[in-house]
Amino acid sequence: MKKECEIVQDLIFGYCDGTLNPASKELVEKHLIKCEECKKAYEEIKKDKQVDDNDKIEIDYLKRVNKKLKRKKIMIAIFSVLIILLVILHIIAFISYYHDQTTMKIFMKENISEEEIENIRNQIENQSKDAEITYISPEEKLEEMKEKFKENAYLLDEYEGENNIFPAEFIIKTKSVQDIEKIEESLVNIEEIQKIQSGSSNNPYMALLSDCMEWYIDMRGPVSNGK
Repeated sequence: MKKECEIVQDLIFGYCDGTLNPASKELVEKHLIKCEECKKAYEEIKKDKQVDDNDKIEIDYLKRVNKKLKRKKIMIAIFSVLIILLVILHIIAFISYYHDQTTMKIFMKENISEEEIENIRNQIENQSKDAEITYISPEEKLEEMKEKFKENAYLLDEYEGENNIFPAEFIIKTKSVQDIEKIEESLVNIEEIQKIQSGSSNNPYMALLSDCMEWYIDMRGPVSNGK
């Protein structure tokens, strides 16, 4: 009988796990009916296994909870970053919009005299004492364009001297939109002015997009036919 008990007790773990073959399972079940000692050992193992199973279930549950918490934290972090980026984009857009609305370009007609240029400058200063005024001559504009063309600057050589196609221009920067409006109103009927460009967009985001496109074009430069 003791020999059979040893065999059954070796098989009890497999019996609890349900991994025994039918013959071994039948042997264990018949023995447990008639052997109180082995039956007691089986009950103890079964009880310990239930505790282990409960611990495993709890651990699995905690793992699932931790996984959900990590996923939630990641989503919150992503959402927070997106909100911050949107706020930054909003601020940049309105800065760009303000710059766009307080900047003006005035393009002159050909053969404008130095005296006429000075009169226009005085007119601007009369409307806005704090205006930042930059005058760019046709020659300076040509050199500026050559710098943007970089290795393709030779394409502009034919526009030197009398063939220069670039108009003289004023770039005006003020502290308020009202100053830009006053300057534009005072210059609108001056014959020597070819074009006045100010406030290109009434939408802050379109103003930002326009600035980004200008920046990209300046950075990329012209593409030659051979590329």
